[in-house]
Amino acid sequence: MAKIEDRRVRRTRESLLQAFNRLVLENGRGDIRVSDIVEQADVGRSTFYEHYSSADELHMQALAAPMSILADAAAGSPDRERLEHLLAHFWDNRARARDTMAGDDRDKVMRLLAGQVAERLEAAEAPYRLPIPLVAHQLAELALAPVRGWIMAVAPSSASELADMIIATTEAVRDALAEAD
Repeated sequence: MAKIEDRRVRRTRESLLQAFNRLVLENGRGDIRVSDIVEQADVGRSTFYEHYSSADELHMQALAAPMSILADAAAGSPDRERLEHLLAHFWDNRARARDTMAGDDRDKVMRLLAGQVAERLEAAEAPYRLPIPLVAHQLAELALAPVRGWIMAVAPSSASELADMIIATTEAVRDALAEAD
């Protein structure tokens, strides 16, 4: 019975996530309410609250997959092609990306990314001179800051150039913070 419930939970969460993503792509993040999400997903309000405490929590869940690509790069396991594709997506949707990464949600996005980087660093078990949460936060800021600047049109760059820079600078900082043998 647990497998059926697990499948049901996954399907419901996926339905809510897809509904949220559709609403964001159609209208921007703006004022997406739980009522909008449940209507789009065709589920009840109580069902939503069985899975998420708020639309903000669902928003961070929606960002987890794309941010994981950036986290991989910051933590030293970049998939360059996926990173470049993600950056191009951010550029193509820069108004929405600005709202998310440079607006009110900036700190939440940073915590999400830093948490993902920390998970990867802890799994790698590489020793650092600072506690991993600090290293992770520094690497997350280093990866996200140029993306924020780029989508805010601080300076022109291609997605490819930005991907190369994120990979190179996070690698340099990881090396600088690694404990000497």
